[in-house]
Amino acid sequence: MAWDLDGRSGGTGRRIGDLDRSLLLHCRTSQVTQAAEAADRSGGGLVVTADRGNLRGCLGRARHLREVDHYHRPVLLDAARYVGDGRLPAEAPFDPRWIDCQRDLGLPVLTDSGYLDRDDTAGLAGILERAARLGDAIALLPMHPGWLTDRIARQTLVRYVAAVGVPVAVVVEESANPFSPASTVRGLRQLLGCGVPVLVLRADLPVLGVLCSGATAVAIGTEPALRRLDPRRPVGSRPLIGVPRPSAVVRQCLSYAPLSEIEATMQRHPDNGMWHCECATCAGRGLGWLLDRPDGERSRTAFRHSVDVLLDLRAELTGPSTPLDEWSWRARCAAAASRRREVGWDLLPMLDHWQQAVAPPSTSRPPAPAARRAGGSTRFSRATTPRSAA
Repeated sequence: MAWDLDGRSGGTGRRIGDLDRSLLLHCRTSQVTQAAEAADRSGGGLVVTADRGNLRGCLGRARHLREVDHYHRPVLLDAARYVGDGRLPAEAPFDPRWIDCQRDLGLPVLTDSGYLDRDDTAGLAGILERAARLGDAIALLPMHPGWLTDRIARQTLVRYVAAVGVPVAVVVEESANPFSPASTVRGLRQLLGCGVPVLVLRADLPVLGVLCSGATAVAIGTEPALRRLDPRRPVGSRPLIGVPRPSAVVRQCLSYAPLSEIEATMQRHPDNGMWHCECATCAGRGLGWLLDRPDGERSRTAFRHSVDVLLDLRAELTGPSTPLDEWSWRARCAAAASRRREVGWDLLPMLDHWQQAVAPPSTSRPPAPAARRAGGSTRFSRATTPRSAA
C-alpha cells in the first residue's frame, strides 16, 4: 500500500513530499557542493550529515544550498547523534531547535534520534511516539541489526511502526556490509510491507534492491564511512586510521572498487566488456580514462561517474510494478556475481542474499503494472497527525 502526504493510500510509490523512490547521496557538510552538482537531476537529492557534530554548520550549509545555490532537489539533514563512541541512546530527547530549523528551511523534518540498541523496545516506542507528536517528522531509527535479523524483534519493529504510522528512516549498524546476513534483506523487505513510508540511509550500493522493493528513498554514502554504521569500539581500543582510497562504481558488478584495483584488473582482463561505460561523464569511454586523469581531477571525475551510474540504475530499476522491479534487480545481482567471478574479484554475499530473498518469476504471465497517481501534494503536511500507537 502506498501513502501520499495526507495519509491516503494510492499509486505504487510511497511519497513524502518530493521523495518518490529517490536515490540520495549521503554526504558530509564539507562535500555538499560537489554532491549537489552531481545529484542535480531527476530522482536525485542529498542527505547532509553534520561534520563532527557541528549542527550549526550543517544547518548553515543547507540554508546556503536552498537560498543561494537554489538547489531544489530533496534534502534531508542528519544530526548523526547515533555515531561514534559517545553516541546518544534512543531515549535521548530530540533537540527542538534542530526540528524547528529544518521546518524554517522548508525541509522534511528528520528526527535527531539516538542509537536503538538490541531489545530496546522502550527506545523504539519513544522515538516513534515523539515523532508522531511532532506531526510532520520522519522518525530516524539508527538500529542494531538484530531488529531485522531476529524474528521476534523484527515482528515487534514492524508492529510498532505500523501502529504509530509515521514515516521511518532506517540506518542499520554493521561493521562491513549493511546487507549481510541474508536475514537483514528479508527483514527490510518485511518492514517495507508495513504500510508506511520507509527510507534507508547511510547505505552501500546494495540498497538499490530496497528501492526496487518499494522504499520511499534510499541514501548511498559518498565515502566508505558513510556507506555503513560502524559499531561502537570496545573501551580501550584504538580507532582504525587510514586514508580512504579513491574508488568508482563498476556498473556490471553493482559495487564500488578502488581505482587501483580497477587498474590492476583491467591489465589482467583488458578485453572484458565491463570496463565500457555509457554514463554522462564517461560518454562511451572505457574506465581507463578515469585512471589517466591528472591527480587533482581523478577523484572528482570518478565521483561524478559513480553518481551518474547510480542515478542511471535508479531510473532503470524503478518502474510502475514492484514485482517486475524486484525481478530485474534479482537478474542484475546474478549477472554481477558472474562478472566478479570472471575477473577473480571476491564474491559479494549480498548478491546471493538478494537472489534468495526475491522469488524468481513464475512461468505464468506477470501482473500488469499498476498506474501511478497523477499530481498530489509536494510537501509533507505539518497538520497531519499520524495515527497513535495506543
